[in-house]
Amino acid sequence: MFRTAIITIGVLTVGLCVPVHGQDYSKLNFNIGGGVSTPLNPTGSFAGVSGNFAVGAGYNIDKRHSVIGEFMWSGLPPNRFALQPINAPFGNVNLYTLTANYRYHLDKIGGSAFGAYVIAGGGWYFRHASIDKNYVVPPNTVCEPVFTWWGFVCDSGGFVVTQTIASKGASAGGVNAGVGFTIRIGDSGWKFYTESRYHYAWTNRTPTTLIPVTFGIRLN
Repeated sequence: MFRTAIITIGVLTVGLCVPVHGQDYSKLNFNIGGGVSTPLNPTGSFAGVSGNFAVGAGYNIDKRHSVIGEFMWSGLPPNRFALQPINAPFGNVNLYTLTANYRYHLDKIGGSAFGAYVIAGGGWYFRHASIDKNYVVPPNTVCEPVFTWWGFVCDSGGFVVTQTIASKGASAGGVNAGVGFTIRIGDSGWKFYTESRYHYAWTNRTPTTLIPVTFGIRLN
C-alpha cells in the first residue's frame, strides 16, 4: 500500500511540474508538508506524539472552492505513560490515509499576503501495527485494552489468546475537518501554510482519533 502511495505521489508531482501546452495552472492545486501529530482519546490512551507527512493535489473550481485528493502518513508510537503489561511486546503503529477533501479558501485577507481556509473530507484509513515476531502472550494473561490495540484477541473468559503476531493491519472509513492559514510567496501562486485538522476513523475495537499540525508549501 505504501509503495502504491509513493507512486501516486510521483505521478501527481510530475503532472504538476511538467509544462503542458495550453494548460491553465490556475486550475491546479498542490500541497506538501509535514509536522506533528497528537492522538486524542481513545487513541491517546495507547499512542503518543509523533510526526506526520502529507501530500495532495486537486482542482480549483473557482477562486474560493477547491477539491483535493490527499495522502497522509502519521506515526502512532507506544504511549510511555499508558499502563503496559509486564513484558509487553515492542513495536510500532503507523497510520496511512487516502482522502478526498473540499477546501473553501480566502487567498488574500484585506489585500494582504495572508490567507485562510477551512477544509473537510473523508476516505480510507489504514492502521498498521507491527510487533516483535517472537513475542508470545503468556497463557491466562488477563485482558488489557492495550492488547486489543496491538491486535491480540481476547476470548469470552476475559483472557488473551496465546499467539505470535508479526504484524496486523486494520482498514476503516474516516472523516476529517480543520482550518489552515497561508502566506503568499511574492506574486506567485505558491504559499507557505500551516494547518490543524481533526481526524476520526471507525477502526475496529479502538477508533483512530488524532490532530495533525502540518507545515508546508501549497500551490493555489
